[in-house]
Order: sequence, then C-alpha cells, then structure tokens
Amino acid sequence: MTLHLSHLHNKKNLLAFSAGVDSTALFFLLLEENISFDIAIVNYNVRAQAKEEVLYAQELALRYSKTCFVKEVVVDTANFEKNARDVRYQYFEKLISNHSYDNLITAHQLNDKLEWFLMQFTKGAGLIELLGLTTYVDKEYYSLIRPLLDCSKEELENYLKRIK
Repeated sequence: MTLHLSHLHNKKNLLAFSAGVDSTALFFLLLEENISFDIAIVNYNVRAQAKEEVLYAQELALRYSKTCFVKEVVVDTANFEKNARDVRYQYFEKLISNHSYDNLITAHQLNDKLEWFLMQFTKGAGLIELLGLTTYVDKEYYSLIRPLLDCSKEELENYLKRIK
C-alpha cells in the first residue's frame, strides 16, 4: 500500500471519521506510523446504525487516547449529499480553527478518485475538475490531506482483516 503521510508527522491532525472501512483502516495506519491525531464524526440521524458508528468512534478514541468530536445534526434531504458535505466540512473547519489543527485528514481512496473522475467526466468537466481529488490541498488556515488516494478499497479491507 502506498501512503502519503509525510505532511502529518509532528503536526496537529484531525481525522474525519465515519466508522467505515476507509476511515477505520486509516485510523489504524496512522497509529502504526505514530502520527498524532484526533477524530471527528458527524451523525446525520438518517440511518439506524449511525448511533452505533458514533459509539464505535468514541470507543476507539477512548482505547487509544484520542479526542473524539461528535456532531449530531439533521440535514435537509433535498440534495442530501451536498448538504451533508457542507455541514461536515463547516464542522471540521470550526474544530480546526477552535483547536488549532494543522491538517484535516480524510480517508478518500482510489475508488473514490475513480468515481470522482467519472462523475466529472460525464458532466463535461475540464482537466482541473477531472483531477480534483489530490493528496495535498493547501486551504486558508489548514491543509487537507488524503493519504489513501493510491490505495484501493480492497487493499484497505485486506489490511483490516490482517490486523483483525
């Protein structure tokens, strides 16, 4: 697996956590690399298992001495994905500002990158939009890091099986 972690060492990092395969694998990969981080999870109160995912995030944080930030929210269902993304990133940016994090780490992986490319391609997007998901993005007061962009979902699933 190729990971892009160089920007994370000796920094204050916040991991966007969902309790899914991607963010759980990234959680343990960051631990293995001795990278300091806390986690943040958003519960949109849409799916029954969301409360279990928040509990899982809190249990992991407690077990590994991480701070776990939780936001409970109800999002307008009209254009849910966009509204959820806006709420999520506004929340992350507020945490970054309030707690002086240097980096926001997301668990986007190769399959997400391919999906993004196809979605933009079918919309007739230009080259900049087609290449939209990059490993490192400088924001105004933090950096967005996607260290798993060269890892497939299958690799992440295999990793989680291997570490049990």
